[in-house]
Amino acid sequence: MSASFRSTLIFDFDGTIADTIKTGIEIYNLIAADYGLKAVTLHEAREWRNLNTRALLSHLGISRFVAMKIVMRIRRMLHEQIEEVVLFPGVKDAILTLNQEGFRTAILTSNSVDNVRAVLQRCELLDYFSFIEAGVSIFGKSRRIQSVLKRLRIEPTQVMYVGDETRDIEAARDSRVSGIAVCWGANEREALEAEKPDYCIDAPAELMTCAQDFADRLALRKE
Repeated sequence: MSASFRSTLIFDFDGTIADTIKTGIEIYNLIAADYGLKAVTLHEAREWRNLNTRALLSHLGISRFVAMKIVMRIRRMLHEQIEEVVLFPGVKDAILTLNQEGFRTAILTSNSVDNVRAVLQRCELLDYFSFIEAGVSIFGKSRRIQSVLKRLRIEPTQVMYVGDETRDIEAARDSRVSGIAVCWGANEREALEAEKPDYCIDAPAELMTCAQDFADRLALRKE
């Protein structure tokens, strides 16, 4: 990858790059009773795609504290099934194209670095990400984005955060980077658009269009 980038796209992992939703629900159902919670079906999960993160937790009767404990446990158990995790169709081609066109790609996720690296290595994509910031609190993405930008000396105006959940777009807004909402993951378009992302897309192939538009706008501001 080139040392000079047109701009940087930082990706969420689960529900954005990797399709971990079905496996995540299966693991959730295995441990739900331990927290006094009911199991959910894939159909129910799909019906809840219009709920933002806070509304979903309220609907399920899960506090923030318990939610973080559940996520950490799912993350550990997911490692045992990591070979079953696949990328969303079109994501690999989109990442390769972005790199070829001079964009830096990276990952910032609540999942573990071992899980992320295992999937990317198997899919021959590991070398295409400049860095992986993993193990992020599900409610702490904004602070970690800001920390990463400060460490790498990148201005927020040069960065987009790409995610599939309302909390991803909230994190982008709170950290003053641009947000790309993808509609193939946890939340559907209506919920995502309510957070007013800079871009909202239905297919990975649209990522390049967003990146190009963002880079063009960035170049105009520099003139």
